[in-house]
Amino acid sequence: MVRKSLVALCSAALLATTVLVDAAASTPDPVATAALPALHTEGNRIRNSAGANVTLRGLSVIAPEQNDVCTDCNSKPIDELIDMTVANGWNSKVLRLLVTEALGKDLAAYDAQYIRPYVDHAIAKGLYVIIDLHLVRNYGDTAGAVPQSQVKAFWDFIAPRYANHPNVLFEVFNEPINPDSWATWKAYIQPVVTSIRSVANNVILMGSPSWSTRLNGALTDPIAGGNIAYVYHLYPNQGPATAVNLDPKFGNASAQLPVVLTEFGWDPAPGANQVIAGTTSGWGLPLRQYLDVRPQIGWMAWVFDNFWAPVMFDKFWNLLGGEYQGAFVRDWLAGAPAVSPCSDHLARGATATASSTYDASSGAGKAVDGSCQDSGRWMSAAGDTAPTLTLNLGSYKDVNQIDVYSGYGFPNVATSTVLRTFRIEAHTASGWVQAGTFTGNTRPIVSAPGPAATIDQIRLVITDPSDSTPDIARVYEVAAH
Repeated sequence: MVRKSLVALCSAALLATTVLVDAAASTPDPVATAALPALHTEGNRIRNSAGANVTLRGLSVIAPEQNDVCTDCNSKPIDELIDMTVANGWNSKVLRLLVTEALGKDLAAYDAQYIRPYVDHAIAKGLYVIIDLHLVRNYGDTAGAVPQSQVKAFWDFIAPRYANHPNVLFEVFNEPINPDSWATWKAYIQPVVTSIRSVANNVILMGSPSWSTRLNGALTDPIAGGNIAYVYHLYPNQGPATAVNLDPKFGNASAQLPVVLTEFGWDPAPGANQVIAGTTSGWGLPLRQYLDVRPQIGWMAWVFDNFWAPVMFDKFWNLLGGEYQGAFVRDWLAGAPAVSPCSDHLARGATATASSTYDASSGAGKAVDGSCQDSGRWMSAAGDTAPTLTLNLGSYKDVNQIDVYSGYGFPNVATSTVLRTFRIEAHTASGWVQAGTFTGNTRPIVSAPGPAATIDQIRLVITDPSDSTPDIARVYEVAAH
């Protein structure tokens, strides 16, 4: 898991039978009529009670007990977040509900406040729900590690309470870290699973050591108990989203085991957190292309929030698009075509004029041609020390975000070739306004928020084109979203 400062599912008819009453409840389960088909594992697939293959696809939300940590985030109630995951084109089918502070607590009170209300609400919305014991800790008996007894105590309480809920899955330990040994991990977690299986047959999502990146251990020594799918957590620091890189991590294993990525995400402006440093074009798009042809692998995107990183919204709940993951994940869940934000944007095809051009093949129009290939760049002339580029959109448009792609060799751009010092301006009915200023930039993609008013032009004013020879501006695309 990554913190800040702190499915498409196969269609199937709903079960005709009602869900059994929770033995711990005094009244019938209020969401019984919203039950989805129960899930089980078979071979390398998760299937429903009708035998249809199910690809779990959905979202994680911030932990309910952490929802008031950020003091300037305009936080929303968890019920409202759950509503948002199935509205406005999101079309999520699974909610991953985090449990971060339960160990050592009064579990009955904790469940009543932080788990049961949101499980019920999600089920009423037609969602599968993962109860995720969201620990990011060493495991075992060493100092600071989580003892097995605490994990077992949690699931010994929770499992029987949700055993008769076909919508509910159990993620037993989010990210065990050390010891980095599958055999040691299995010895630790097997008694927990055995105890769960004595009272419940819900699908179990099984993590692994080293932040849930060692699921290959299950190929030769699987956890006993049945109905187990194996978890992998993936971020850009683990390398490119290519088959060569991902197959050995979890792709090959998915030919034999049920596999679910219960966390992945990226951020083009990650600050100090380089674990999540990535872009939609360079990492998110190839990951989607990889997963779309491997329906045996389920996924939960991290994280549907405006605080925990990588975020999908800004602090005022504006959806982040372009090279941020928010709009891309929404469109993915909705089944929209997979496209790069470099190629699909409001400024594509705009009338472009530039102060200079390097040669005949690098005219101003290349900055809005939808291509982030090296052959699709506007380049300024050598000797133009303060080049400008102006884009006329043809009409006033509502632009929330302006992205500038620059450099050479995208997506593995040499930092010396990117635009160094420049500003992005936008033209409103009242005149030109500044959208963003960048000094000493080293990133191939930068973003600036669009003004509140509609705009009909975008302008780059560049005062230091690059840190390379020739010292020219190299712009792949100016994308408006």
